[in-house]
Amino acid sequence: MPILKDFKFHSPVTLSEGLSLLEKAKAPMLLAGGTFALNYLKKSSKYPSDVISLKKIDALHGIKPKGQGFWIGATTTIAELADSNLIKSGFPSLFEASAKLGTTPIRNMATIGGNIASRFYWVDLPAVLVSLGARVTVATKKKKETVSLEKFLSDKQFKKYILTGILLPKENRLSFYFRHTRTAQEVDVPSLGVAFSGIKRGEGVVSVRCIVNTASSLLVALRNVETLFEGSQLQKINAGELKRAILEDAQNTKLDEYRIHLLNVDLEKLSEILKKYNP
Repeated sequence: MPILKDFKFHSPVTLSEGLSLLEKAKAPMLLAGGTFALNYLKKSSKYPSDVISLKKIDALHGIKPKGQGFWIGATTTIAELADSNLIKSGFPSLFEASAKLGTTPIRNMATIGGNIASRFYWVDLPAVLVSLGARVTVATKKKKETVSLEKFLSDKQFKKYILTGILLPKENRLSFYFRHTRTAQEVDVPSLGVAFSGIKRGEGVVSVRCIVNTASSLLVALRNVETLFEGSQLQKINAGELKRAILEDAQNTKLDEYRIHLLNVDLEKLSEILKKYNP
């Protein structure tokens, strides 16, 4: 392991203080939970001039109702999400993904903001949050902005910013998360993650989102699968139609036959769950 070079460590207690330090630093690194940042420091040949810890900024922490939804502070840990009754009852897929992420020590360190801001496409939460219609609040020294998580993940225009929180709309959505890993992997990341959400209406589902984390490409929306479920009478969806939709979507992903098989199993199971569900 390389020897760490000297850097200045800062522990601001307010967001404005943190943003000022970020603006002045030549090569800053933000530290939330540290599960990504510490590994970066160990392995990278590039070192920060300043490490700015966000842990003492109370304004970046917590889970609470806000407007027509909920606000989750960026430094809220994954363990806190998995222990939250608000998350469990309102956003089952996020609860499920949080409970399955990594190990107990990792969940106690890792934060929802770090999981997103890293822009690592192979982690669990981005696919789930995109499927739930999440927006993120981003602050720089000059302004604060709220954008969709999809835009944030795909647009790297933000420079010297602090991700302050995540906004989730409360729409009485059904949501599910299916996760698969291979035991031979060095780290516990999904080889396939499937996040589905929708609003049950009559015999069908509307506002359908089905987002896949393939661990080998950026997040992919399964548009043909979404179209198949959207507004359809669930009882009329058969295994053949579902398989055709999956195969069409698979052309836009880097899915091997094994992952296509897992996706087929997951969505067939989901279809049966939705058919039996009565709101």
